[in-house]
Formats: sequence, C-alpha cells, structure tokens
Amino acid sequence: DMGNDNQYVCGLALCALGNIASAEMCRALAREVERCMNSTNTYIRKKAALCAMRIVRKVEEIEDKFNHRIGSLLEDRNHGVLLSGCSLLATLLELNSEYIPDFRRHIPTLVRALRNMVTSGYTSAAEYDIAGITDPFLQAKILRLLRKLGMGSVKASDEMNDILAQVATNTEGTKNTGNAILYECVLTIMSIEAESGLRVLGINILGRFLLSRDNNIRYVALATLRRVVSVDLKAVQRHRATIVECLKDNDMSIRRRALDVTYALITEENIKSLTKELLEYLLTAEAQFKEELCNRVCDAVQKYAPNRRWQIDTLIKVMCLAGNYVKEEQRETFCRVVASTPELHSYAVIKLYFNMKEGLTQEALVHVGVWCLGEFGDHLFANRAVGPDNQPIHVVPAEVLDVLADVARKPPSSDRASLTHCLVAGALIKLVTRCPNEVERIRKMLRRFECSLHVDLQQRSCEFLELLEAEWDSSRAGILDRMPVPEKDIASADVRDVGDRTLDVAAPAGASSGGKAAPAATAPSPAGDLLDLLDTGPAPAPAAAAQGPAATTGDAGDLLDLLGGGGGPSQAPAAAVPATMGGPSDLGLMDIFGGGNAAPVAQAQQETQIVAFDKGGLRILMTCRREADGSSIVVARFCNSLSVPMTDFVFEAAVPKYVRLTMQSATGQIVPPCTDVVSQTMTCVNSTNGEKGLLMKLRIGYVVNGAPVQEMAQVGNFPS
Repeated sequence: DMGNDNQYVCGLALCALGNIASAEMCRALAREVERCMNSTNTYIRKKAALCAMRIVRKVEEIEDKFNHRIGSLLEDRNHGVLLSGCSLLATLLELNSEYIPDFRRHIPTLVRALRNMVTSGYTSAAEYDIAGITDPFLQAKILRLLRKLGMGSVKASDEMNDILAQVATNTEGTKNTGNAILYECVLTIMSIEAESGLRVLGINILGRFLLSRDNNIRYVALATLRRVVSVDLKAVQRHRATIVECLKDNDMSIRRRALDVTYALITEENIKSLTKELLEYLLTAEAQFKEELCNRVCDAVQKYAPNRRWQIDTLIKVMCLAGNYVKEEQRETFCRVVASTPELHSYAVIKLYFNMKEGLTQEALVHVGVWCLGEFGDHLFANRAVGPDNQPIHVVPAEVLDVLADVARKPPSSDRASLTHCLVAGALIKLVTRCPNEVERIRKMLRRFECSLHVDLQQRSCEFLELLEAEWDSSRAGILDRMPVPEKDIASADVRDVGDRTLDVAAPAGASSGGKAAPAATAPSPAGDLLDLLDTGPAPAPAAAAQGPAATTGDAGDLLDLLGGGGGPSQAPAAAVPATMGGPSDLGLMDIFGGGNAAPVAQAQQETQIVAFDKGGLRILMTCRREADGSSIVVARFCNSLSVPMTDFVFEAAVPKYVRLTMQSATGQIVPPCTDVVSQTMTCVNSTNGEKGLLMKLRIGYVVNGAPVQEMAQVGNFPS
C-alpha cells in the first residue's frame, strides 16, 4: 500500500503503520517510510514524516535513520510538510538531547520560515490565515523548536533574537490566536540566552495578559511569571501591583497563582511592602486559603526580616489575624526568636499580653502568649513600659492571672483544649517565682487540672503542685528559671539586627492600673501602618469590634493592633471594650491611666437616627447623640427582617486616625427573625472638634441557614 500510486491509499498505510504497527514491523518498513519522505507528493511527504515520528517513539535504535531527511522537510514550502518536519525534529530532541548541537544548523531555516509568516509574505498564506494570524499552529511549533535549540547557547540565541522581537511586537494580542503565539514567544524568550531588553519585552507581554478579563489568560500569565521570576526579577517587579491585585480575584486558582508569584517576588528590599499587601489580603481571605497564606508570610518573614523587632511585630499580626491557621512549627519558631533576643523580651511579652486581653479566639496568639507570660512575665510587672501619653503602664500580677484563667476557662479551640491547658499550667508554675504574692491563687488554679481526664495534663499539674511544697523552697527558683536558648538559635540571632528595643514605644492594645481600664495603643511598626480602611490619609485608624455579650473576641478584637499597626505616639488609640467595674461604661476611658475618678456624664442632647446598612434582610440603624464633653454616642441596632435567625453575628468598625472609637459588647450574637432586639453602643471622640466629619467603615459577618455572609459598608452621613 505504501507503494500505491493513490496518495490516499499510501497515506492510509503510513497512518496505520505509525499508529498500530509493532516494533518489528516498524524496523522492517522503516526504509519504505524513508522512501516516502522523498516523494514528490506533499501529502505523502507529510504523512511519512508523521509516521517517522511515531516509529522513532516506538523503536529507539533506529531514531537516527531519518535524521538526514529532516533538513529537506524544514525547507519545504508546504506548511503541512514543514509542520510535520518540526514535529519529527522536536520528538528526536526530546528523546535524545545530544542531537541538539548538531541540529542547531537548521536555526536559520526555521527563522526564515517564521519571518515569512510574520510578515505575511509566505506563498499562499491566505489559506492558512486564522483571525489575522498566518498559520498559528506552525508558528507555535517553530517557536517551541527554537526554544529547545537555543537553550544554553548564546550563539544560537543571538540568531533568533531579532525574529523573536519581531513576533512579540507585530503579533496582535486582541484575540486568543494572537495570545497563543505571544505566549509561546515569551516562553522561548525566557528559556534561551536572550538579551535583557528582549526579556523585559516578554515580561511586559505577560503584564498585559494580567490586565485581560479572560481568567484563562490571566492564569497562564501568572503561571509563566512564576517560572520566569528567577530569570529577571527586576522586570517582573514592575508588575507587582497588578500581581498583588490578582490576590483579590474571585477565582481561587488565580488567587493561588498570584500568591505563588508574590511570594517569589519577596526580597530583603521589598519584604515590608509586600508583607503589608499580604496581610491586607489575609484580613479578608477565605478560610480555606488562610493556612497557605499564613505559611507563606511566616516563611518570608523568617527568611527576609530586616530585624528581630519587625519580625516579632509581623508574626504577632499574622497570629492576630489568622492565629487558628498558623502551624505548630511557626509558633515554635516565634518562641525561639523571642527567647534568643533578650533585648526584646519586655517588648514582646507586653505586646502579646495586651493583644490577648483584646481577644482569645486565635489559637496561635494564645499559645505563644501564654508561653511568653510564663517565661518573661516578670517584665510585665517591672512598670517600665510607657503609653502614648508618656505615662507608665502598670500591670499587676492579678491581671495576668485573670487572663490565664480566661484562657483556661474558654480555650480558643475545644478540640485542642488539653494542649492549651498544658501551656497554661506551665505558665502558672513559672509565674510562682515571678509573682510570689500570688502563690495561693496559682495553687488553686493548678488544682483544677489535678483531676483532668487528659493524662499528661493531670501528671503535670500534680508535679507542679508538688513543687509548691515547702521542701522545694531552696531549689524552686532554679527549676523554674527561664528555659536556656539553644546555641544555634543564639548564633542565628547574632546574624540579624535587633531593631528598636526601647520600651517606651511598646504601646500595647490595652493596659490597666489599679483594676481600671487603661488606654488601648498599638506598637509602632517600621513598615508603617498596616491598613487604611477608609483611605483618608497616610495613617489609618484602628478598628474596633465586639462579638458577644461577654468579651471582645475573634478577628475583630485582633484588628486593634493590626489596622493601626504603626502610628506612634500621635496615633489614635484603638477601641476596646471597657472593663465593667461598675458605673457607666465610659468612666474607665475618662480615667484611662488611673488618674482619678471620672467626671459625671452630662445629659445627652437630641438624638438623630440614620440608616447605615440595608441589604440581604439586615438593616442597621444608628442613633447618634452628642454629649456635653464633646464625645458622641452611637447606638447601632440590628434589624433582621428574615424569617430565620442570624447567628454568629459580628459587627466591626474602623474610623480615621483623628477619631477615637470605643465599642461596648453587643447585646447578643444571635439576631432573632423579624426583630431588632440586638444592639451595640459605640463612643466616638473627634480630635478635630468637628472640622472633619465622622467616617466609619463597617464589616458585618453572620451565618444564615448554615451559609456564612460577610458584607462591607461605609457610613459618612453622620450628623455634624
């Protein structure tokens, strides 16, 4: 049949040989295939080249039998024959890379064929036109072949630089046909030893792909950028803003690829700005995406942090935002970083303590915080830390024990409560030597674990209680001394600068003096403010939230430090739920540093009501009134018009820097159907005396029929 005069009979025979013939048949008929490759009929030459490609794949020992025919196939002016010849050559190079230097002599032939197609001067090019592109399949095949031939060779790359630049600039990218050619061109540019200007051109093409509305094109661009970051990092950095913007895309696959590229872009020079972008995204990321995001941020911080102070600050922010997704290894790394940096013991324990006071729902924050309270709790009682108004922040041992009691009573994760209780027990026994006046209370708290069903916790508590006996008085201090730091951690700490170690900037998220509420303040971060939700200026205001009637918990409380991560002394203090010590809730704020009793609150003025939010069956009405002392009371009432309850209700608010916001706990976390019984009270103090109006950005989260709902809103129609 292969010798038949009818081209279709011959072509059918060649197809059958290539597809279903055994290795023995291929060996026996290889000479006939070679003869067909020399036929005057282009159809038979094309089929013979494809058959030879299949034979080469099946029978390795005769892979070189057709090598001398490849040159004539590549010089053929018929597109089908040329395409088949390129496929045969690509298969040979794929099976045996040793052929690459020998076949580089055909680069000028391939370049000439590609140039003819790009300039549309090819004979009978009109019949191959697809969406304005001359034979895109052949162009793509030649570009892939050039990629293999030019890889690792400067001379071969120089021969194809001009045509690649011509393809990149002359190919129209408005349709998928052109985009496919541009994509193959970029891959070839980044794979060969191309000139720097040509690489920049290729990366700029990928940058244009990122602006496309087609998710497939954007995905391809991100995947390619991830591969070429190591080739030309500076050129990819120019498109950083667009890449980071892809983190907010609705498509999960695009978000993952954008995260890969963003992580690959991180260097010592841009670690601060890119970490800020990633933390902004962590604030709104879906639960299933947070674990991977936390891992990437923690790895980048550990690798590129400019100093230990910034490293500790950033890791605390991650744990406040998504502490339930931080792995155990990263928590241990944080503890080693703190332990190996004595200059920052005071700063770290103070910051962790006040962040824990704002919320105990993030497991990583609670675990590392409890450990640090046990190891370095004595720094809390030294009274050397200074608040934003240069007044010392006083913390008494009883308050630290109150926090530990809250952790023991309500662990962040019920499934891992035993682990949390073990850490609490360890911190309690350590505090025996740090605050000797509280030994009896510590003994009482440890007895709670004495009958635990968890064997390890029960054993620890019994051993710790034994240590409190009088016979251990002489050796107790040595036993409960700080854990020694491994030498390798000390060596790694010496490599990196400590950073700012002064205590007067260790502004916590809340402090107390004499049992009264203290001001909430945030530690300044060298990276500047983390989030500016209202986009009203260079420095944002802290966010405030309250999740339930008992305490401020969850992501909302964690935002106290995070949404205003670097304000300094002039930054507005973060809003916190005041301690209920009796009397009106704002008395604690009037006496924030324990400077005396608060003045009585004057009679409120006339009230004004506005609609702050109305969507999805939830309507939020805000009643505003101005107090005699200049502050404003805003009562948010949540109206559920649905026939089903809204559970796990969370209401969060952020205000500009010039406003100080204090939020009380909501009256409930469940909004019953067709009611408005749940409300939340906020106190706002405008430092501009009304020159700037009150702005507020809201985030509302709840669950309806098992489906979580999260909404954002901005309110600016408050009465002057």
